[in-house]
Order: sequence, then structure tokens, then C-alpha cells
Amino acid sequence: MEDLDIIYLQTKNEKPNAKVNGYFLHSNYNPEAEADKYIDKNYKEGYLNILFGYGLGYIANAIAKKYGNTDILVYDPLFSSLNIEGKDKIEGVFSDLQDFYIRSEDYIADFDRKVNILLSPNYDKIFDKEYKEFLDFIRHIQIEDIVNENTIRFFGDLWQENYIMNLYYVHKDQSLKELFNKYDCPVILASGGPSLTKQLPLLKKIKDKCLIISAGSTINSLLAAEITPDYVVTMDGGESNYFHFKNIKNNNFDLIYGLGNAWKIERDFKGSRYSFCFYGEDSIQKRIKEGLGKELPMLSTGGTVAITALEIASKISTGPIAIIGQDLAYTNNKSHAENNNHYSELTDEFFKKDMAFEVEGYYGEPVKTNHQFNSMRKSIERLNIRLHNQHTIYNCTEGGVKINGMPQLDFEAFCETYIDDTKNVTKVKVQNEINKHDAIYNEFMSKEIAVYLKIKKLLVEAIYLLKEERNSTVFSASTLKKLDKIDSKLKKYYPQVIMERIIDPITMDVMRMTIDNKQLETKEKFKQIHRQNMYLYENILEATEKSLKYTRIGLEEFGGCSNG
Repeated sequence: MEDLDIIYLQTKNEKPNAKVNGYFLHSNYNPEAEADKYIDKNYKEGYLNILFGYGLGYIANAIAKKYGNTDILVYDPLFSSLNIEGKDKIEGVFSDLQDFYIRSEDYIADFDRKVNILLSPNYDKIFDKEYKEFLDFIRHIQIEDIVNENTIRFFGDLWQENYIMNLYYVHKDQSLKELFNKYDCPVILASGGPSLTKQLPLLKKIKDKCLIISAGSTINSLLAAEITPDYVVTMDGGESNYFHFKNIKNNNFDLIYGLGNAWKIERDFKGSRYSFCFYGEDSIQKRIKEGLGKELPMLSTGGTVAITALEIASKISTGPIAIIGQDLAYTNNKSHAENNNHYSELTDEFFKKDMAFEVEGYYGEPVKTNHQFNSMRKSIERLNIRLHNQHTIYNCTEGGVKINGMPQLDFEAFCETYIDDTKNVTKVKVQNEINKHDAIYNEFMSKEIAVYLKIKKLLVEAIYLLKEERNSTVFSASTLKKLDKIDSKLKKYYPQVIMERIIDPITMDVMRMTIDNKQLETKEKFKQIHRQNMYLYENILEATEKSLKYTRIGLEEFGGCSNG
């Protein structure tokens, strides 16, 4: 930070004030009245209010006085330099922008991107560059959250179908836990960025001397270069992912898949398969353990299969890990590595449509990326922080974005340092016997169907009760009692079926419908609550009917079969 000229002084009404580089931090007449007036005009209830500039605390104190313990974040690049009475007792003020970034992302997501920026007097003039970076960061996070939400909405039904149809393969296959700590050798994690192409000749030379993990569709680029990886990690539920694998006849690699993966990939693949679920899917993990007797590990996700594959690499081998092809950028104006099904050379028109922007690249140069790539980069950085104490991980991409906190090493240098040319790595073959009988699967799916039917009956009853009350101004005591009883039963039944993914978009909508305005008339409040509950029950009923349909199809297609 540049040198700051800080002068402390008294206001006209004898309150503390300060002047920084010639700018007052607060009104020099009545800073408390100024702060009250500012928050009356600018503070928003129901939003995440983020204050740029704590100053001497007048705005933050005014908010606390009027709204009590409320959700507010404060970033002040000046805070560590200011003399403030009782400073050591002040909490929640960030003076480091990176610390603020890490903390605020989750807050912004929790508030459904409803963010309100508050600005202390003259901070935008004293810290012009920092303020622009601050606003740009907030904007990027909001856009990235929109992208993530759109993904959840677009894939909700499809994920639900995959989760249910994949239960048969979970029943037949090994848990990924069977591979944990089975290796002590170098691991090469290959992703499909444009920079992968130049690494393939060297990878081909050392392919028997290390463990090779392919991130999703990268398999096509590897096979075209006559490189068969040891493992391919796949978790994308879209039909396009299925087409990446559809024409692959090579079954000499092992498949590692998440439950949301396009289920036809598992159906067509004849090699060994291993399954896992994601963090946050506790009830799914528990249901599968209880019903199918499989203990699936939970792994990280962050918008790209490479993040999950990196954690898998750290779980199955204690050796060093090299990441190649992890561009997360349009290196040399290309979309992917050559021979990837999505490969294309990009034009200026594409970059405008994609809302591309520049970030620091691998070699310190600016490179073009987009909000989805940038969100993935942050997820990799967070995972790397969690893993780096237990593992040696290098970014050997030699292109694309700079992954902050991950040391960079030329791929050739990694191979010279860690690859032993005299020692071949043998792929582990798990000896545990897989399920050959379908009685357990049939019983599991039949129980799911029975619970779905109970949920459906309760939801129909709840919707009927709400329709009976639609012309009222308050809920009758009888209706409230019946709805409470229904909700209590539903709460018991939901963990007994697997339908989280299809309910996620409904939950987001209901949260957004939550009433913030305390000034509404009683009648208007009733209408909003009635509308919110009707939306919830009707949409969960529709989700239940879809889940019931998929479960019946799965049981009909796989029940009694003996081939996997």
C-alpha cells in the first residue's frame, strides 16, 4: 500500500475524525448524524450489506444500533493503520483483500446474490484502484453464482434420473474406497485444456512409469495419442458426456463415476468401475449404505471433473501429482486440446458472447477466461489449500491461468525429478467379490417406490388443504394442525428416498420467495405465505412423481438381471 498521510482531529461537535491524504473520513460537523442519514437512505434489509471502509466506525455503529446483530461484512484497506479506541475488540473487519474474497463468497451465495454495497465517505477517492477491484470481484461472484444456479436448474431432472438409474451400477460395482492408499507412485492428472496437446508426446514416453488419471472427456485426446490412462473420472450428467464415451471400444482403463454421471456410460462400459458421491450428499450416502451395503466416499466438486479427479489422485496415491492440461482459459484462442470432441478455434465474436475477461496467466501474461472457468480455478485453489500439506502437487500445464498457491513446474522437469525409468507401475486389481444377485437391489428400489407413494399422498392432501384456505385471510387452527402433521411425516420420509438433486431448484425458489417486508398488511402476508406453500407442495409433488417414474423404470429395466 502506498504511503498514507493520516491526520487525527476533532469534529465541530468534538467527535474523533481523521483526514487521509487530504480527505476527511467522516463529516467534520456531526459524523454520527451523517452516518444515521446515510444508512436510512442506503442500508437494505434482507440483503448482504458490504461496507467498503470502516473509518472510525460511525456507519458500522449506526447499523448495529438500528438493526442489532445483522449480517454485514466490512473491508477496509486502511484499518490496520488507523488508531481506533477499542480496536482489538472490533470483529468482522477485513483489511486483506484476499481474506475478504475467501470469506465473502459463501456469504454472497447464502444471500442468493442479494448484495448491497455501502461506501464510507471518500474511500473511493483514497483507494480508487482497490475500490474498482472490490466492485469487480463482487460482480464476478454474482455472475458465477448465476452460472452455477443455471446449471442446477438445467440439470435438476437429468441428475435425478442419473442418480436413480446409477443405483444399479452402484450395487454391482466397487466403492472408490477400495482404491484408497493403494499406490505410492507419481500421478499425472490430464485435463482437456489446449495446453495438453504439447504434453502428450512426453506423457506417452512415461505412461508405464506413473499412474495416469484422465478428467472426463480428455480420454479421447489421450486415446488418439495412443495413451490408455489407468483411470477415467466422469461425473457429467449431460447427454453430450455420453457421446464422449459412446464410440470408445477400449475398456483397458477403469471408470470412476459419480452418481449424477450419464448412466448409459456405465451401462456400455465393460471394464472395472468404481463409484463415489459428493460432499453434502450425506443422506444419499447413508441411504446407499443402509439399503445396498455400499460405503461410498464423499469427494469435492466445483464445476469441473478435474477438481474431483485431483482429490481422487490424492486419495489413491501418496506420490507427487502433476496437473497437465488445466488451462481454465482459451490458450492460443483454442477451446480444448486437439482430438477432444469439443475442440474449436475461437473468434472475437465468441469471446464477446462468452463475456470473456483477462486474468493473470501461467507465465504472468494476461490470458482470456470466463466466469465459469474462473469459478473452477477458485475451487481448485481451495482444494489445493486443503491437500498441499499431505501431498506434493504441481501445476505442469505450462499455459492457461495461474492457479494461485499451487507451485508451477515444467512437465519435463517433473518427469526428470519424480519418474523412475526403471520401474513400471502396475494397476491394482481389487479382489473383493461384487454383487452377483439382484435381490438386494430389487428390495431397495421397491422400498423407494413405497416411500414415494406415501410422500405423494401427503403432498396431495397438503395441496387440498391449501386450496380450501385460498379465500381466507389467516390459516384456521385446524388447517395449521393438519399441515404441521403432514410436514412432520414428510420430514421423516424425505431421507428414506434419493431425490435431493431434483428438489434443489425448488428450495432455491422458495428461499427467494421469503418475505422481507415487515410492513405488509396481514392479508397480504397471508397471500404470500399461502402462495409460497402452494408452490412448495405442488413442485415437490411434481418432483416426486418424476422420481417415482425413474425408480419404476430402473426396477423394470434392471430388476432380475444378472449382467452388469
